Amino acid sequence: MSSDRSNSKIRSSALGYAIAFMLLVGMIASGILFISSVNKRLERHHNMKEHLLMDNYLGLLHGARTLTEGKQQIIHSSGDTTEITRRTWGMFRVIVSHTHHKVGSVTKSAIVGYETDESHPALYLPERKQTLKLCGETRLEGTIVVGERGLERGHIAGQSYKGDKLLYGKQKQAERSLPGIKTSLKNENIQKYRENCLKIDPIRKDTTFSFSEQTRLVSQIERLYIQNSIRGNVILHSFDTIVVSAGITLENVILIAPNVRFEAGFQGMVQVIAHERILLEKDVKLLYPSALVLNEDRKNTSMDEHGIYLREKSTVLGGVLLFSQFPNPRRRLKLEVDKARIGGLVINLGETELNGEVIGHLYTNQFTLRAGGGTYSNHLLNAKISTADLPKEMVLPNWLTDEKVTKPKIISCF
Repeated sequence: MSSDRSNSKIRSSALGYAIAFMLLVGMIASGILFISSVNKRLERHHNMKEHLLMDNYLGLLHGARTLTEGKQQIIHSSGDTTEITRRTWGMFRVIVSHTHHKVGSVTKSAIVGYETDESHPALYLPERKQTLKLCGETRLEGTIVVGERGLERGHIAGQSYKGDKLLYGKQKQAERSLPGIKTSLKNENIQKYRENCLKIDPIRKDTTFSFSEQTRLVSQIERLYIQNSIRGNVILHSFDTIVVSAGITLENVILIAPNVRFEAGFQGMVQVIAHERILLEKDVKLLYPSALVLNEDRKNTSMDEHGIYLREKSTVLGGVLLFSQFPNPRRRLKLEVDKARIGGLVINLGETELNGEVIGHLYTNQFTLRAGGGTYSNHLLNAKISTADLPKEMVLPNWLTDEKVTKPKIISCF
């Protein structure tokens, strides 16, 4: 009798262990299935996020390829939807791509430039029936386009030309005038931009403005002194003068005023549209893609010279353009590069005093030089003009009339 009871207890215990084991196995199996399900969901979510980012980037590329301004919507095969906004931003363009799906949304903006079919020379100096005289440690590298009298060794302020040859490259015959610039550049002023802007009060703290929102405009009659770091979609305008403090940062901002001055030591990425004078004090660094445009939109009736002036150790990377809507041979626009450097494209429909470097391409109507107590025409002293060190990745502003766009290029994305 006791033996039957013992056997019954053993069978009950075994059954209990079996049930417990089956429950444990079931829990483990359920856990594995749950983890697998979660992983698959996470993987799907991750893949959809990747699709979102990829489709957003494709939206940027598509927007860059379309040359007209405006908005467009794209429905992707993944189910994502992208809204694209295209507009001019100074000398370049801005593309905003907003992509959304049930997993979320992504918004990216890009500064875009355009490569062209134009093969810019290192130097273009129109035919003036004059020789271009080289003095001191001047060096010309690349293809130059000059008058039929070409180049000549010169001697000025006690400095003779030191090179073993006049040109390290090829020489071509110039026409009597510079290539034309786009007529639309005459409209580079505050009237062009203010229509679609939201005017705001002067900025008193460090601020970033998104390109996915309406452009902000700060405009005042008196001098505007910028003392805060400002980034993005904003135009700063003064009817008098803009002064940029050295201790701040500007990124992708547009400045518009008759006169603009950067204090010594400033560094940033900025586009400037001025009508009288742009001054870069010592050691100012305007990083790529920056642009300086001097659009003289009224007659110069004052005794003051209009132009762009780069002081010692200053740098501009991008483009520099000077032109007058009321040209006066007695009051030419002036580009003065004093122991400074410009990298990119320079078009000056006035005269250039180059005591520094142009790494890229220089178009100018005339050279002038002040040395030894005198002023000389078509002389270069200790100047360098070269295409050799210009990065191939650099996209130049499209300023010439006859150049045709070949393909877009995203300069920066944020």
